[in-house]
Amino acid sequence: MNFLRLFILCSVLYLGISPSYAQPYTLDKEIKPLKLELQDDNRKGHEGGKFLATLSSVDSTKYYYVKGHGMFQFVDVLVKAFTDQHPLQVTLVNDNWKDVVEQQSTQTAQKGIIHFKIRAYSSFGLQVTSPSGEPVNYSIIIQASKPHKTYLDSPFTKIKESDMTAGVAGDNPSEGSGNSNLWLYIALGIAILIIGLLAGKLLGRKAAVLVWLISLPLQAIPQNSATPGFFHDDQYYNGEDLENGKFESDLREGMSGGYDPTGDIEDINSKLKSIKDFLDNAVNLYKSYTGLGQCINSTPPPGQPRIPSFCDIPTTDAGFQDDSNCAGCFLGAREEFNEVRYLFEQLATIYKCTKTFSSAALSFGDNASGIHGVSGMAWQAERRKIEKSITELEQAYDNKYAELLQSLADSMMKLSECEAKFGVEDWFDRFGYMYFEFIKDKYKRKD
Repeated sequence: MNFLRLFILCSVLYLGISPSYAQPYTLDKEIKPLKLELQDDNRKGHEGGKFLATLSSVDSTKYYYVKGHGMFQFVDVLVKAFTDQHPLQVTLVNDNWKDVVEQQSTQTAQKGIIHFKIRAYSSFGLQVTSPSGEPVNYSIIIQASKPHKTYLDSPFTKIKESDMTAGVAGDNPSEGSGNSNLWLYIALGIAILIIGLLAGKLLGRKAAVLVWLISLPLQAIPQNSATPGFFHDDQYYNGEDLENGKFESDLREGMSGGYDPTGDIEDINSKLKSIKDFLDNAVNLYKSYTGLGQCINSTPPPGQPRIPSFCDIPTTDAGFQDDSNCAGCFLGAREEFNEVRYLFEQLATIYKCTKTFSSAALSFGDNASGIHGVSGMAWQAERRKIEKSITELEQAYDNKYAELLQSLADSMMKLSECEAKFGVEDWFDRFGYMYFEFIKDKYKRKD
């Protein structure tokens, strides 16, 4: 009997934290999901994105899990059945095959194209079913946008001229402490030194894991093959295959009865174009795409302080908007500052989602282990492994938290130097430290 097992596989030594595990998990031997690994999208205008298309057939139920995207990408999943006689039902799932997020049918979808719009921090599942039991040819097309890092907004606001000089009425130093700035610098220096030493010591160890992998009876991706009239095995295509005609050619060849794919291909291309136009022009994408799991955020953290700055030009995910004389000085520091902010968000999201996932795994295993005594004993051994990996996860979080806190302090010190060049005195200890302390408390592990 197969039992739930978790393996620790992640590396947090690098700033790019990208968890990857086989979701959804299951103890059902009959469920053998196929992996859909998104590929780099090299089509013009899609640089930085990911893409994958399939040609497939089903006469009962097929299971897939999708990976290769990041938590800052918007993922569109299209499913098109190449028949009007027998509809398909497609279910989007998250942590397990009973964790249904959304379900659609090609019978009621516009032009027969099912469309899921989602954001996910890791893998998610698709269940494709032919309710009639008749074989149905279909295509799954998955497109992930380039990463968008905008929802945290800019914390900077234009500084008042009266606040540019230290010690004026606009400041609020502690009464009776004329050397408060000096003591603050000393305290900050000691804190940064301790953080730096701690991070260096911790990062010298073997990295722990933020990635959870559940052992599934995975089916390997089959080689491309097609029998006329029925795609017995899944065939896989990249974005360029849609443009150079290979996808259409294989579809025409694989179908029988003189089928002409022209209309279906036009519908697919029209849908993909409308998605791209929407992504290029939508003001708030985060309201339009469903985040899988409550652990993935789409709004700035509550209580985020505003930081007075000589240069209040906002940054975007395309880079610093260089339309101000101050932009040249602030460019590098602001980019580092914003990168660290989103890395904190990514770290916290991975931790929260993984804790939720591991808790569900423990609950799932506990419920499934009561079948008979032997399975119960085996599960207890596996349970201890999971609990041990949770402890390692917490240690990994603390290690990365210390590293990112040091990076935040470094970037803010660079910002303070830029502010000083434009006449803003003691920027960090008068304004910047409030944001530093906010981030320090906001992302400190509390469980």
